[in-house]
Amino acid sequence: MIRLLVSALVLAGLLAQPAFAQNGRKPFSAMSDEEKANAKIAESVDAQYRNALKNTDKTANEISIDPWSNMRGTPASPAKKK
Repeated sequence: MIRLLVSALVLAGLLAQPAFAQNGRKPFSAMSDEEKANAKIAESVDAQYRNALKNTDKTANEISIDPWSNMRGTPASPAKKK
């Protein structure tokens, strides 16, 4: 019975191995000083990128572009009454 339980645990561990390998990140405490500096720079660049995206979304909504503006004729003036 114990042998079956151990075999099942080993099999579960082997099946879960690819999922753990895809993470690819070390815990911050296990990183070297150079890796910590690179991680902080990456976070800073990511924050700047997110802020730039937020700013472009706001300005993109304010601009109204009408691609058919040159194709429309002048509005018809109402007939004058005498």
